Amino acid sequence: MKRILFLLVIFAVGIISNTTAQQLTAEKILLKVKANFDVVKDYSAMLTGKVNMERLKVPQMSVKLYFKQPNKFKTESKGTSFIPKNILDLNPGDLLTKFDPSLMGKENVDGKTLYKIRLVTKPEKGKQIRESFIWVDESRWTITKLEAFPMEGRKIEVLIESTVIEGKYVLPSKISAKFDFEQNTDSLAEKIYSPNRMPKKGMVELIYSDYQVNKGLSDEIFEKKKN
Repeated sequence: MKRILFLLVIFAVGIISNTTAQQLTAEKILLKVKANFDVVKDYSAMLTGKVNMERLKVPQMSVKLYFKQPNKFKTESKGTSFIPKNILDLNPGDLLTKFDPSLMGKENVDGKTLYKIRLVTKPEKGKQIRESFIWVDESRWTITKLEAFPMEGRKIEVLIESTVIEGKYVLPSKISAKFDFEQNTDSLAEKIYSPNRMPKKGMVELIYSDYQVNKGLSDEIFEKKKN
């Protein structure tokens, strides 16, 4: 009997040790996201954009988007485009180098398991430390949501829907960004810039189409044209 109890204890300890060893951390999750994205060496796509910002009228836009690893990024449009670059070039490879991540927990959203990760900018002289949050879908290891606070009183919420290209590349199909700015009316910035000049709230919706993945884009595409 003692031998059986001893074996059961050893078996239970082995299970606990194995579970602990395999426990996910924020770093491990971000590495999975990076590995999933690293198979995409380059891509091009068309973006259709709708902008609805307070006190800002922008017609519907059509933009050509180019990307090449590790961080080459370019957009082309016939007219003026109002597309925030920082919501397009969210490269998973940058998250571990630019931020200190910590796992906040798991959430169940629409039947999907999402990992919530807090990102704090690494200390840099002359720059204020900022925090943001991302949610990672366990089924695809993709970022589905981002919340950032780039400055006091300002919040950006980004929702990312993904699609599978050629049965193996997981890339965004739709990005919806919501901007919210609630500033103290007694602040110096508000007095200088005037409430009538600063767009405070709004939405940007981007739809991706016509993906071309891993076609060997030339570096010349990303070179700035000389006047």
